[in-house]
Order: sequence, then C-alpha cells, then structure tokens
Amino acid sequence: MKLRKTLALLLCGLLIVGAFAACGGKKAAVDGTWKQTDEVNGNWVWTFDNGKAKLVGETTGFTSEGTYEIDENNKKLKVTLKDWSETKEYTYTLEGDTLDLKEKYSGFHLKKQ
Repeated sequence: MKLRKTLALLLCGLLIVGAFAACGGKKAAVDGTWKQTDEVNGNWVWTFDNGKAKLVGETTGFTSEGTYEIDENNKKLKVTLKDWSETKEYTYTLEGDTLDLKEKYSGFHLKKQ
C-alpha cells in the first residue's frame, strides 16, 4: 500500500513538472514578426523571438541575425546583429499592432504581421 502511494505521488509530481514545462517562458512584449514599409529605404521585416533577432530587407536582400535584450520597465530594446558594427539601443512604444523604435538619429514604425 505504501508503494502505491509513493508511486502515485511521483506520477503526480511528473505531471505537474510536465505541465509547467509545456507552458514555456514568458514572451517579451515585442516577440513576433513586424514589418516596416518605407518608400525611401524599402520594406524591412524584423523578427523577435525569445532573445533572438532577425532583420530582413525585402527590397535590399540584406539578412542578418543576432540577439535582443528588452527592459520592459524602461521601454528599452537593445538589438545586436552580426552585420552591424555595434549594438543599437531603441526606446520603444507598443500600441496594439504597432511598434515604434526610436534611437538617437532614426526611428522605425513597424506593424505586426
């Protein structure tokens, strides 16, 4: 009888651990695919996924991958791509399906895809 109780408790524990593992980590506010349409610089697709970043220039052929760090409390987003010479830090604003990124000399207006 004691063995049955022990096995039942072990199985319950495994089920609980499995349920939490299936939930995964918390998504960042900017996670997803975002598109920037710009008549001057062409179309760009930004993808943020669990700390990984990717930027694709649809009209330029540029593609680069890297990482990002987000500070949701201060609305800061740091993006590091392999083909950039330095990390870019943006202040971001997120409203519905619109993400605005602003840095010292430029800004980007992105729409969720």
